[in-house]
Amino acid sequence: MKNSILFSSVTLTSALLIAACGDETTTAGIGGSGYVSSGTITGFGSIFVNGVEFETTSSTFDVDDDTSLSESDLAIGMRVVVTGSVNADGITGTATSVTYDDELQGPVSALTLPDADGINRTFTVLGKTVRINSTSTNFDISSAATATTFDFNTIENNDHVEISGYFDSSGVLVATRVELKALDFNTASSIIELKGTITGLSNDSFGLEGFNGITIDASSASIEDLPGLSDGAYVEVKGTCDDASCTAISASRVEGEGDDFDNASNVEIEGIITRYASDSDFDIDGFPFRIDASNAQKEPTTLQLAVDMLVEVEGSIINNVLVATEVEQEDGEIKVAAIVESANSSAGTFELRPVAGQPTINVQIDTSTEIEDEVDNFNSAALLDNLNPGDFILVEGVDDGSGNGLIAKSVRREDQVDDVIVQGIA
Repeated sequence: MKNSILFSSVTLTSALLIAACGDETTTAGIGGSGYVSSGTITGFGSIFVNGVEFETTSSTFDVDDDTSLSESDLAIGMRVVVTGSVNADGITGTATSVTYDDELQGPVSALTLPDADGINRTFTVLGKTVRINSTSTNFDISSAATATTFDFNTIENNDHVEISGYFDSSGVLVATRVELKALDFNTASSIIELKGTITGLSNDSFGLEGFNGITIDASSASIEDLPGLSDGAYVEVKGTCDDASCTAISASRVEGEGDDFDNASNVEIEGIITRYASDSDFDIDGFPFRIDASNAQKEPTTLQLAVDMLVEVEGSIINNVLVATEVEQEDGEIKVAAIVESANSSAGTFELRPVAGQPTINVQIDTSTEIEDEVDNFNSAALLDNLNPGDFILVEGVDDGSGNGLIAKSVRREDQVDDVIVQGIA
């Protein structure tokens, strides 16, 4: 094993930013009528979204506008909208419906090399910048693709991909899932999908805000969930390219993107903060209402909200404002890759030891932790039961307030021992 220690110390205290001490126990989930949960899928065994395990036995599914599909057609990292209810325990519920719709589909271009830490790299699809992360982005292969491997390191220019994720304040799509549709994008026949606000409508031709230089011809398209084309309408366009650069697109369908929160009174929303004025006045990507978290409980308790932070917010919509009761940081500022020392499934914890002779790091997981297992593909509960000393784990999380532990946002058990890493904020 090659020990590439990027940041290490006797405890995590010097690797974590600690602004206050103490800990509070909060209950995830809110109940009542008009309940909507929007976030990425973190696990199965029903379906886990925003820390709640939803029973889906009687649910309807809409996967990329196909209502004939089921839970088996969903995957970890997909950004979904769940309607239903949450039980009194706050961590179980029942889904009435589950809807998935990708953010972007098309050819990879302008792919960069990984950054110096091997964590992030970018590419463009139809001129839109996409950022992938070696820890938090999930990679899948469509049944129509012939590739045997597709991941952070093997993605290539001209791959035909489908992307789910969140937009940040600068319009970059932060990918939570990238699916390979085909190894080679065919300009004449490969399907593309993009979303945006109609601008410059002239007859049946228009552009989309955020996709500069692209012109869409909708003269032969079916128009769905819209009274007609109009400037300012937020739509999804499906079609094919008319030229090699995909700056001219023939649309086969233009669909109005409805408001998922029209009938919601209680919500859980995961997303990136795109505007921040204060804790009582900020916006999240994809959510139509201003958020007031001035009286919300925070996890971690030291959390300081800021633009481009990924968060989960729970609360009620009152007078077109989401009044938050809880705000939880979802993107981990701490990264640890190390060997398992021990695991305690009943406590939901395991210990990592980056360097022999140094203290272990305590890792806490819960129903909101995204789990990947390259060994046996266990979900969160089963993974803890089957962790063994010597297993190699990659964790991304946040300080638990103790100075030598973290709350895991994502956990991946790898099938071989790799570089040992401890990264954090000094």
